[in-house]
Amino acid sequence: DRGRLARAWARRRSMPILNDDVGVAAVEFALVLPFLCVALLGIVDGWSYVTSSLSMRAGVKTAANLVMEGSTSDTATQAVAISSWEKRPADGQVTLSRIYMCGTTVVDASTLCSGPKVPSVYVQIQASATWTPPFTFGVFSAPSVIGHLEVIRVR
Repeated sequence: DRGRLARAWARRRSMPILNDDVGVAAVEFALVLPFLCVALLGIVDGWSYVTSSLSMRAGVKTAANLVMEGSTSDTATQAVAISSWEKRPADGQVTLSRIYMCGTTVVDASTLCSGPKVPSVYVQIQASATWTPPFTFGVFSAPSVIGHLEVIRVR
């Protein structure tokens, strides 16, 4: 009978512990917290990438608008693109080039197309830089090259 009494006492003693919910929320939070942190860091990295890309694009678009307004100085247009590129990375660069075409054939600026026609002129504005993530983990674990290209027909 003594064994039966000891088991009954142990059963009564352990039941309140099994029914106690005091620390459940803390344990659940501790299990979920790492996933929330990873999601937050991923959002910050993604946001950094998108804002860097949009800032580069805004600089190129500003230069393209200047070309469409009639700017003929490639150096000045390049300077405007660089100055309007907010938070430009140290290796961020903008290049401008003029392409002369007769139909689908690329020619020199001095070449005349068939007949007395002058070639079509295209201005190509290209920006590139290396984006470095604020946190290095997961998908965005290494720096990546970002770029934007805009081609404008001038004539």
